[in-house]
Amino acid sequence: MIDYFKSFVVMVLLNMAGLFALGFVLGIFMVIGGMSSAQMNNVEGAVWFNILILLCWPVISFFAFKFSVDKFLIRTDDK
Repeated sequence: MIDYFKSFVVMVLLNMAGLFALGFVLGIFMVIGGMSSAQMNNVEGAVWFNILILLCWPVISFFAFKFSVDKFLIRTDDK
């Protein structure tokens, strides 16, 4: 049972890390593109940002789930 809990916690942390990384990269592109500070503060309400998150989140979640299941739940004996 503890393996399921570990797997879930790792999946949640990887989801958060993936979304953080997406926001970080997007922020870097915004700074390079010359957006002002006021424009960047309002990006959470922008439709394109929310659509981008909704499209990227399932992909990030899939790989986070796959990694956590492969790492903690699937046992392979290489003997």
